[in-house]
Amino acid sequence: MALYEYRCAECEEHFDLMRPMSQADEPARCPECGSDSSERLVTTSFASMTTGASAPSSSPSPSSGGGCCGGGCGCG
Repeated sequence: MALYEYRCAECEEHFDLMRPMSQADEPARCPECGSDSSERLVTTSFASMTTGASAPSSSPSPSSGGGCCGGGCGCG
């Protein structure tokens, strides 16, 4: 499934639909006026959904450790 953006030819409303790629170019019903006269827009943004993922933490990250020359690989 992918998220596609459409514009209604009747009322100019922009709306998004999650649908299979095989249905991307099929007409989509406008949620505002109910018309089936819509066109898919080309957009450069995309959505990604994962199951079980949580929102990023707002806690500060540790300031040391980990990488090479940061105490993790023994170079010096």
